[in-house]
Amino acid sequence: MEKHILIRYGELSLKKSNRSQFIQRINHHIKAALSHFSNLVFQNKGMRYYIILNDHKPEEIIPLLKKIPGIYSFSVVTRCESNLESIKVAALEIMTQELAKEKKTFKVETNRAYKQFPHTSLEISQMVAGFLFKSLPGLKADMHHPDFTLFLDVRDEGTYIYTEVISGLGGFPAHIQGKGLLMVSGGIDSVVAGFLALKKGIEIEAIHFASPPYTSDNALQKVVDLLEQLAPYTLNGTILLHVVPFTTLQQLIFQHVREDYGITIMRRMMYRISECLAKKISAEVIINGESIGQVASQTLESMNVINSVVTMPVIRPLAVMDKEEIINIARNIGTYDISIRPFEDCCTIFVPRHPQIKPRLSAAEKEEKNFDFEKLVEEALKKIETIVLTTKQHYQVVGPIDLF
Repeated sequence: MEKHILIRYGELSLKKSNRSQFIQRINHHIKAALSHFSNLVFQNKGMRYYIILNDHKPEEIIPLLKKIPGIYSFSVVTRCESNLESIKVAALEIMTQELAKEKKTFKVETNRAYKQFPHTSLEISQMVAGFLFKSLPGLKADMHHPDFTLFLDVRDEGTYIYTEVISGLGGFPAHIQGKGLLMVSGGIDSVVAGFLALKKGIEIEAIHFASPPYTSDNALQKVVDLLEQLAPYTLNGTILLHVVPFTTLQQLIFQHVREDYGITIMRRMMYRISECLAKKISAEVIINGESIGQVASQTLESMNVINSVVTMPVIRPLAVMDKEEIINIARNIGTYDISIRPFEDCCTIFVPRHPQIKPRLSAAEKEEKNFDFEKLVEEALKKIETIVLTTKQHYQVVGPIDLF
């Protein structure tokens, strides 16, 4: 008997014409994520994908599989020959292990994909259950609320037996949908938005606005640590972070713009810079962590005025989520504790006492005429520094780079 992991795909049923391309992308991602394990064997059998463990422990592999977009679920399975005696022996071994976990009630479900097998699915379930009752005194059947279900998947090449279905990430294969530029701060929301974009198959690069000395190296390190949590969800385990020097532009905004419009104008500058960069890196969309009504710049009126400076689509995965929903995702992906480190980003400095929550476009455009922002935007773009982030818990600065 051999230990395998059976992979099941997620939203691929919605993409019938592209199914083979999607499956190839997920399978490639699985192999890349597990490349440091020696002697694993991968078998592709239509809509089923098997990893033959060859004595590797499933516990080492399961956490990595949970971070691969496009996997709906998976199971650790025992493979045996497709004959009744082999199935009984394998089932008895598995049931003995389950009883050791103080599980007492069960049911058997059989999928008879091998139609030449000499018994029906119901007969196989009944015969295996009867054998288990005789072999394991105290075992009870419960067809409605069992402690666990013994699944028998009878196929031509062998029978696969398992008791647990482990949820995967779901979504679409990594990078299958094109590229987006993620506007990332050091807060809770933006990195969660990046995670949701990755889950939907969007490749991401990130842009961060730094305002030293008002923002510290610790604030930038927080962003680096956050994005390193997202790197394992990518196809190659790497995310590029583009750091924009924003100090001069931000200072002039708050010197020349009326106080209540400061945040509005600041965000319009960020959008302008983000769109320019997005076009240079061939991104199709801008992504951010805005949630309707959460702060002054995220009212519908503010979003409309701020968004008007770009023509590129802006995706807001968190737009209609409650804060608690966002926090729960952050905790699940391991970013929450990093996000609440007490280091301010540029969005939390120079905050006006009473920011405008219903700005008017004409008023915003009038305020922008008070200083030469176009030259400052161009200078900021030329001084962008790029950091390569990987799953290896380290990063490399490779900029400034010649983007412009």
